[in-house]
Amino acid sequence: MIKEIDTINSVIEAYFIKNTTTEIIPAKALMPEFIAAGIFRKDIKNGKPIRDILRGLNEREQLQLIPYVHAEKKGIDTYWYFIPKDAPKPTTLYKQEPVSTTKQTDEQARLLSDETYVIDLCDTVLKQKADRQKRFPFLLGDFHKDGITRTQLPVDAYYQPLNLVIEYKESQHSEANEFFDKTNVKTVSGVSRGEQRKIYDQRRAEKLPLNCIKLIELSYDIFNCDSAHRIIRNPEEDLKKIEDILKNEHIEC
Repeated sequence: MIKEIDTINSVIEAYFIKNTTTEIIPAKALMPEFIAAGIFRKDIKNGKPIRDILRGLNEREQLQLIPYVHAEKKGIDTYWYFIPKDAPKPTTLYKQEPVSTTKQTDEQARLLSDETYVIDLCDTVLKQKADRQKRFPFLLGDFHKDGITRTQLPVDAYYQPLNLVIEYKESQHSEANEFFDKTNVKTVSGVSRGEQRKIYDQRRAEKLPLNCIKLIELSYDIFNCDSAHRIIRNPEEDLKKIEDILKNEHIEC
């Protein structure tokens, strides 16, 4: 249990290092990060695994083992939150907006993804905000079933003043992946998801330079990763890696 608690604290600490303006967050919102760290295998009932641990610590009068915990009592219910370490306790109740479970889970996963983490670091190094999921009229997917329309393909990050696109390449871009490599699941173009992804990666690599936009690809394997190829986050070290790569590409940081 002590090792588990230490990992939970590390995940929470990393979250607040990355999100310096966040003063309070529901405990359930960090479930994607806890799962990525291997603390839990999956989420159950919108945060039940972490709530069970917090309730257990509370019953044993050991909540101090997680110094980020903040609890709010509403009638017979307790709502669990995390706040930055050594921050004063909130004086007003946290208002949780009613959001559908599906939408909440998708948004949390996106915000906590390695892609978001890496592009956030790029923003810091380049001292400007990327236009994320930017689409260009010249960068198109394959034809739809109607044989006429095509979707504009997004890029991870576009820095217009630098005419620069940065793509974060997760492991499925270069290694076998059970989801993307299902041979019995075909895209509209008649190929597997994995093959489609390779085609679109190549299309970006060809079309962007033809339109005077530099493309830099940052692969997951330049970072320290766990067995699931998720980044073991060390913002200071990771920032330096990105800074060195961009300088080698003659990008002014």
